Amino acid sequence: MKRDESMIAEIKGKISSTGSNLNDRLEDDLTGNVFGSLRYMSFNHGLKQILIQGIYPRSLSKIIDNIDEDEWSEFIEFWPYDKEGEIDALIKFENTIIGIEVKYLSGISSDDDVSNSLGLEGEFTTYDNVKSVNQLSRESRIVSRSGNNKNKILLFVADGEACREVYKNIKARNIIENNVEFAYISWQGILYGLENLKINNVYEKVIVSDLKNLLIKKGFESFKDFIIEGNVEEKWYDFGAVKKNTISFDVKETIEEDLYYEFS
Repeated sequence: MKRDESMIAEIKGKISSTGSNLNDRLEDDLTGNVFGSLRYMSFNHGLKQILIQGIYPRSLSKIIDNIDEDEWSEFIEFWPYDKEGEIDALIKFENTIIGIEVKYLSGISSDDDVSNSLGLEGEFTTYDNVKSVNQLSRESRIVSRSGNNKNKILLFVADGEACREVYKNIKARNIIENNVEFAYISWQGILYGLENLKINNVYEKVIVSDLKNLLIKKGFESFKDFIIEGNVEEKWYDFGAVKKNTISFDVKETIEEDLYYEFS
């Protein structure tokens, strides 16, 4: 059976039949290629292992670890309609629902200045629990309504630096629904997870190889993403080499003019 995950985006109307809007839909194409491919693999052997290794906050890996599924293609829906917009993918497991928002090169599509964080006086800094139109805030409400009594996760997928900046901003403003856990995994983290999968099935090996080559071609091999627990932003870190070479030009003789000297 030939896999063509970009076909998912076209079927859903995300890419025009002529491909004329392809440049504007790179994220939708990437969504279909990556998560459309992974749904052909056992969840336990594939996406589960990738998320456990790369999801942040790390505490959410416990929720992922409790999901026990092999065939899961029937659980994922791409770009489901909702009155507040389209989330890229929604995965509904028995006890957990995961909403996925994918970014490649662009930023959040909509935002405002709403913040529901408590200030020093115990008052809301901007608005008193006003619903934000920020894309991720709206999508957290989609996940909240879709999840019933399940564990609910809104997963942001982007470049490593973008993930950290967006996560910091969103958490500081407290605009995610209270019953939804906001998390991220970077493309670098996904690539790292793919490289560490233990796969025996020949067909699944082909899928993993294709995905690794795709993400490398997209430029996500430039560095290995890493996660540091704690509030990294408020601390100073120095990553440097231990070994240092010192060059000294100290000489014992007196240097005189008009003479030739050689330093070796």
